[in-house]
Amino acid sequence: MKIECTIDGKHLLLTVNSNKPLNLILADELETPLLTIRCRDGSCGNCVVLLNDEAVLSCLIPAFRLKGARVLTFEGYQKTRFWHDLERAYEDTGSHPCPHCYASKTLIFESLLQTIVKSESGASRDEEPDEETIVREIGLNKCPCLDAHEMLDIFKAAATYRRRRRVRRY
Repeated sequence: MKIECTIDGKHLLLTVNSNKPLNLILADELETPLLTIRCRDGSCGNCVVLLNDEAVLSCLIPAFRLKGARVLTFEGYQKTRFWHDLERAYEDTGSHPCPHCYASKTLIFESLLQTIVKSESGASRDEEPDEETIVREIGLNKCPCLDAHEMLDIFKAAATYRRRRRVRRY
């Protein structure tokens, strides 16, 4: 099956089996170094990527779902200006995900931060994620290195930086 998609800002035409999971596509076709490819059932949550700005477990995404999609891996995310918002939030709060889940949790936080950008650009501010949603979404990664309080503090600090970034653009 031929699939056109954008991965880390590069427009690609991939020829793969339609059911091949995204994590294997990234590992085989693009040699993504930090992506975990051990599990295939979503049990660890360390294979998170952003698919059209939404955090997903790449081991559960079949190739056919990539048609016309935008995929952002952690490696691609580190090249964006938004990465610094989360880095600063980690430093400010003194809380960091462990090395095993750092990439995955960072992308989940970014997915949540994207909802702020979308809500402020047109929809009501009521669409900003509440505390329960934040904790549930970060729970996509099963690593217990951060407690709920730390997750909320990181998100709030990163959201503050993101809002300041948006204000400076206007």
